[in-house]
Amino acid sequence: MLYTDPNRQIAGEPFYTADESTFAHDCSGNRIATSRRGQYLMDPHAPALRALWSSLAARYVAEGRFDAIFEDDAADVAYTSGRPCGFTQADWLATTLDMQRAVRTPVIYNGLSDQRGSDVSPAIALNAAAAGGMMEQCYAVSAQTPKAGGEQWLAAERTEMRMAAERKTFFCLALDPSEADRSLDGRMYAYASFLLGYDATSSVLWELYRGPSGLHVMPETALVPSQPSSQAASIDAMRAPGGTYVRTYGACSLATRNEGACAVIVNPDQIAHPIALTGYRRRLALQGSDVLDGGSASIVPGVPSELDGLSSAVLFR
Repeated sequence: MLYTDPNRQIAGEPFYTADESTFAHDCSGNRIATSRRGQYLMDPHAPALRALWSSLAARYVAEGRFDAIFEDDAADVAYTSGRPCGFTQADWLATTLDMQRAVRTPVIYNGLSDQRGSDVSPAIALNAAAAGGMMEQCYAVSAQTPKAGGEQWLAAERTEMRMAAERKTFFCLALDPSEADRSLDGRMYAYASFLLGYDATSSVLWELYRGPSGLHVMPETALVPSQPSSQAASIDAMRAPGGTYVRTYGACSLATRNEGACAVIVNPDQIAHPIALTGYRRRLALQGSDVLDGGSASIVPGVPSELDGLSSAVLFR
């Protein structure tokens, strides 16, 4: 993907020009600053901005280097000094859709983290023109908040499943950059949460856990489930009587070795819940860092009888 941000620009970036029409303005005619020093909100209504974005995309695509254009800050006016004159969310979304269609190259937008409570972000309407979208803070919020819970967790699950239902690529960006070998519990939680809504044709996990090599690929991602017992149509349908969320798979491989059926269980609440499953005797366990720095994922005997708040497990028969 070619990274672009036609929605917010700083001097020296490709869409920051002398054409004032490309900048968003408040009703007093002032440019609208963002929380980043020297950065301004751009105006997707401006034909000149669309032309600049289309020209840049066409140049790179002609060189055969990119499959899609990444659009950062799509349909987003948060963290700014004001609102564009006459702003409505519906108009800003519709205009962003028009801009995406004009670029004539597959677009992956960033805007799905702007959810409303436990519901999906209004930016998901951009699926009408885009090839996919990205959610920041997806299941892992930050180093200070390594696990999303409650409404934020539910919104991420609903977004992942909605993207799969609409056949759009979903990039789940887990934003905890902590040392991987000190984040085993958080890593398991993020990956198990991801697997609840997982669709093999649309779901993409993008993590920032770090090790000495700088590679952000964790050994648990070698666990690949298939043959889901049910399609991930609703996270509410996955809630077990004990309060956890459960999805079972008929076949699960770890590093290409078939380990049989498995169950993914997550407790996104703050209190412990019992595990209401029988017949499972083994669980996934993690050690160390990323795949280049001695990290490993293995299946070990024993399963817990309950899950603490904000915790998870992957169980095997």
